Amino acid sequence: MEVDGGGDESAPSSGPGRGKKRLPSLSTSPSDGEDSPTSEENDNPWAVTDDEEEDESQGKYRPFTVDDFPRVSTYEQQDALYEDPEISLRGPKILWCSRAFKPEDDSHPCGYQYRLSDESEISVNNVGTIDCSNECRCLSMDLLQFIDLKIAGYRHVQPGSAKIFGFFASRDQIEPLHNHVYRREFENYEAVTVKPKTGMARLSLGSPARGICMISHVLFEFKLCVCTEVPPENGPKDDLLIEGCAEFSTIMETKSFIQNRRIYGEKCGLDVKFLVVLNAVQAFVDVEILRAPSCGFNLNLYAKTSGFSDVIRLYRGSAEAGCRMSSVVAVELCSHLDLRIEGTLKDDGGVCRNLLSSVWEDSFGSWYHGMVVNLNESTMVSVKITWRTVD
Repeated sequence: MEVDGGGDESAPSSGPGRGKKRLPSLSTSPSDGEDSPTSEENDNPWAVTDDEEEDESQGKYRPFTVDDFPRVSTYEQQDALYEDPEISLRGPKILWCSRAFKPEDDSHPCGYQYRLSDESEISVNNVGTIDCSNECRCLSMDLLQFIDLKIAGYRHVQPGSAKIFGFFASRDQIEPLHNHVYRREFENYEAVTVKPKTGMARLSLGSPARGICMISHVLFEFKLCVCTEVPPENGPKDDLLIEGCAEFSTIMETKSFIQNRRIYGEKCGLDVKFLVVLNAVQAFVDVEILRAPSCGFNLNLYAKTSGFSDVIRLYRGSAEAGCRMSSVVAVELCSHLDLRIEGTLKDDGGVCRNLLSSVWEDSFGSWYHGMVVNLNESTMVSVKITWRTVD
């Protein structure tokens, strides 16, 4: 099923009214949620906005601020819930956290089941998938699709942005190896803006190497740190924010659903938003920049899956001719995957002015389709979707 369509051909319709929508200019674009949404963003179904910034006057169940955010160790989480039953009313539902695994820890509750002593990772070179060629019937599975990852309740006292590094990975029961969706080394930290009231900051999720299988349980493993400005002679350059393991389970679910869970730690919390897509297959989305202005341009790639309105950010950054990016999205069988590409002018002092702000959208049914997209006369993008099942 790896056949590219023509440049102006529409994707096969997966339902009445679905198909290619090409807009000549960009009027509204997904926001990073740093500011309150405008009326235009409220009307934009692709706007990415934060919903945690709520007014203090909402009463006793207002969201936590950095001043009253629960700060607990992994051993104190259950006690904290009993002592403060309003926790689940003032923030996302708790996802219980267990201690981080250490090599000498023979009694870790998840150590044996998820092979935590093995720090190998799933990569594009060893991922086990079966290409669903020739319109074969895919062996669908329940898959987990990450949407958002944020730190919460973090009191950022240093000037400027918080410089975050570390990892967030999942382990499933098909192949319990690290399947990273966030990984930053100390030298490649991510600078994020922390909201002073809620202590929240959104992290840039990446794509897993393959779909995350949900037979019944899945494990989240994480360790996040922040760079400090302390001189080397005065102490360490990094500060541990949150570390541990958290297991999520689904039993007796009959349809796909969305979850927004919070893990509490001693210095901050971690908000994880994800979809559990039942009866799903993997859509491997490969995007290649075939032609672009010599100075490059800013590229945003977004997706929606299986009829859910939540926006999945697949890529956000600069791009130039020859760039390639790959993502894996879980899609319910007999449903559809919506993609949106935004190409915007580079703000580089007027050097690059030949790329108009452009938007392209399309919807793909759960079968293969590919095409070449002309954002304008100077920018051409190849979009290829390959449907695969987990081996």
